[in-house]
Amino acid sequence: MSSYSILVPTYNEKDNVCVLVRRLFDIFESKIPGSKYEIIVIDDNSPDCTWKIASEQFARDPRVKVIRRMKDPGLSQSIVEGFENAGGDVMAVMDADLQHDETCLPGIFELAETCDIVLGTRFSDGGSIEGGWPLSRRLMSFTANSMARIILGIKISDPMSGFFAIRKSAYEKIRGKLDPRGFKILLEVFFTLKCVYPGAKFAEKGIRFRKRSAGESKMGFKVISEYLKSLIKLRARKKELEA
Repeated sequence: MSSYSILVPTYNEKDNVCVLVRRLFDIFESKIPGSKYEIIVIDDNSPDCTWKIASEQFARDPRVKVIRRMKDPGLSQSIVEGFENAGGDVMAVMDADLQHDETCLPGIFELAETCDIVLGTRFSDGGSIEGGWPLSRRLMSFTANSMARIILGIKISDPMSGFFAIRKSAYEKIRGKLDPRGFKILLEVFFTLKCVYPGAKFAEKGIRFRKRSAGESKMGFKVISEYLKSLIKLRARKKELEA
């Protein structure tokens, strides 16, 4: 059985992070008993002291590692720092806001036994969005998916889901080739891996996307605008990555 690292990037998630960590404990103990795992919280020096709360709550638990980042803030940068500090054979990335359903992890891990990367998706078999989305959010998602296909020529159903797992061995193939900026990390990891290692095996797994229970969403049209700009930059690097 593989060992696992769960990477949880945080920013102002003091009301959610400890709830998530305890839910992850439950999943591993009930659904993947006997497995070796770690939970890594990577916090961008949150003003609400998310890092402090998590550190104090789990100070004596060797299963939890808290990283407080003091410079170069950003979601993608946080996740790459998590990769660099992870010891598991399989590294999973999920949000701290409780919208990513942790009960989907065993299914993702099962696929990761035979795949290099597994993408969690809200838009394929088994995927769902609790309560649905308003028109503005559906429009943003449609735009993100369409532009990924048009600009990068890749067909994945949910490039903005943020819930995925990659084998450590696959990450090593793209280590140092990422340009971690903004909110595009899942797509960048996937695109870079396919360029560097065309034989990479991937799968999609339907996930449940819950309503946010606390805190504020970081999604908005500014994020989508930055995302689209990043796709163009990724496309410009295609030949360099394939060399």
